[in-house]
Amino acid sequence: MAEKLLDEMINKINQITASLDGTIAQINQMSTAIQSMSQKFSEETISINENIRLIVEVLKQFRMKSSDNMQEIANDFNKSIKQLYEKKSIENITEDEKKAIELIRQAAKAVSNNLYYAQLLNVIQSIREETNRIISCREPSNI
Repeated sequence: MAEKLLDEMINKINQITASLDGTIAQINQMSTAIQSMSQKFSEETISINENIRLIVEVLKQFRMKSSDNMQEIANDFNKSIKQLYEKKSIENITEDEKKAIELIRQAAKAVSNNLYYAQLLNVIQSIREETNRIISCREPSNI
């Protein structure tokens, strides 16, 4: 009787050990999958950060070139005005026209700034959409 009880206990312990071995194997598989997903997520995050850095650099260069072009236009405009002053033909320009010229200068500067900010907002929105798309592609069933 005691021998039968001992055999049953050994059998139950062996079953529990086999079950635990299966559980440990599943946990190891899950750990490997989580590590793989973590690595991939890290790589994608690094890639997104690099893309953002490149986009910002391109925007900076565009901004500098746009500013340079606007500065060239402003310089040409100022030269023309200076020549008109030197020729005394500017005396024919009324105060209203002088105010209009100043308004045009201010508008050109505002347009340049607004274009830059609109492009920056567009890039940020694109990045936000891309990030949301990447996050939504990750399904919990992959874990």
